Amino acid sequence: MIRPYTALPTVDVDGKRLRTIGILKTVEDAVAAAGDLVRLRFADSADLVVLGGARQVRYWQQNDDRFGKDVMTLPSSAAIGRLLLGDALTFAQEGDEWRRGRKLTVPQVNPKCAPLQRSVTESAAWLADQFATSAPVALRDLTLEWAVRAVMPPFIGHTCTLREGQRFATETHRAFYALIQKAATVDRETLLNDPLLLNYRQRLHTLVEASLIGIADEPDTMLAQFYHALDVAHYPERKASLVNLVMGNLSGSIDNPATSLQWCLIHLARHPDVQARIAQETHALPPDGIGLQKCPVTLAAVKEALRLTPVSSLVERTVLQDIEIEGYGIPAGTAILFSPWLVQHDARIWPEPMQYNIDRFLQGPIPPYHYFPFGTGKRHCVGMSLTLHHLVITLARLSLSCRFQLAPGTRPVDLRPEFGLNLAPRGDVSLTVTPLAIPVSTGSF
Repeated sequence: MIRPYTALPTVDVDGKRLRTIGILKTVEDAVAAAGDLVRLRFADSADLVVLGGARQVRYWQQNDDRFGKDVMTLPSSAAIGRLLLGDALTFAQEGDEWRRGRKLTVPQVNPKCAPLQRSVTESAAWLADQFATSAPVALRDLTLEWAVRAVMPPFIGHTCTLREGQRFATETHRAFYALIQKAATVDRETLLNDPLLLNYRQRLHTLVEASLIGIADEPDTMLAQFYHALDVAHYPERKASLVNLVMGNLSGSIDNPATSLQWCLIHLARHPDVQARIAQETHALPPDGIGLQKCPVTLAAVKEALRLTPVSSLVERTVLQDIEIEGYGIPAGTAILFSPWLVQHDARIWPEPMQYNIDRFLQGPIPPYHYFPFGTGKRHCVGMSLTLHHLVITLARLSLSCRFQLAPGTRPVDLRPEFGLNLAPRGDVSLTVTPLAIPVSTGSF
């Protein structure tokens, strides 16, 4: 017998407490109190159903067609992203709009693409140069520039400066956070006319217009490829989609990788033994250079960082048709939350889950419903391979030139994860660096 939706274990969410502790902690507390399958009931907005365990993730993976991404219903983060970046791939509506964006994007984020390979390698070398110092190295701005340097030239070319790219990333973060705060109390029409949103959208168009000047000289950029694929010259009404698709991809390829690198560096700073293992592996690389398959230790270090501190800690979905899960009926239209944060910290799956232990990823395959920091299903992050490659090549490159640790005086509160646009360190963490006396040759990079 199927139990009704109203019989689901339910936690009433206090609005004041939610604003104080945030949605991630609210979800974590609800699951701790009521179990992996729990309904969050809000006084002034629709319910959220948390499917917080590996069993529920497995159900999702086996029934992906029953879940979609609702990008229109406020105050979800997907709906805010839709306001900011329109039909960008991450916020595209299900169906043809999403399929078009994915078809255009996938070839352009392949880490084997020559312009990306070159840019990623150069950004890793640039970061190593920044670490050639005895002064403390603050991570937040440094990792942001590292990410901008890697993807801005192959995505939109060299017409706009790196500083403009950093400003774009910062403005996206600020606008997203401001709008999601406002969305709790105002309607969609009010948000659409918010000066902050209007100014942000104008800024996007200005950046793209400036970059379009250079597409004849840089025909291999994502911008140039999308411009021709959409035939914007003959269909100028498609320019808005061009802006959304390119700048949405740029935003996603800057913010999350930059934050992921912060976490990788923080975890490694606390584990000099792992730094040494990465260096040993990198020294033994063959002459033809680096690759994920050739660097299992470095890749394991990255994956373990993304297990402990998954940048995308909550995944929003909507039930597209009535479903039954674990004896409960959940009607179509119900908002669902899955959580890499919860599953990847589950002691039933991961022994000593709060310990950083890279050997977890060196002992055979991990079930996909136990580990999904890039999402899962058809709408998983298409930039996953690029991000992993960029992180691995960067950590390998650093291992040849330095060792690093947390700067003296680092406060535990600065290392605490804080969930905003993504899961980032609460403070701007600094490292102290010890350059190697004789840096190893980087010819294979």
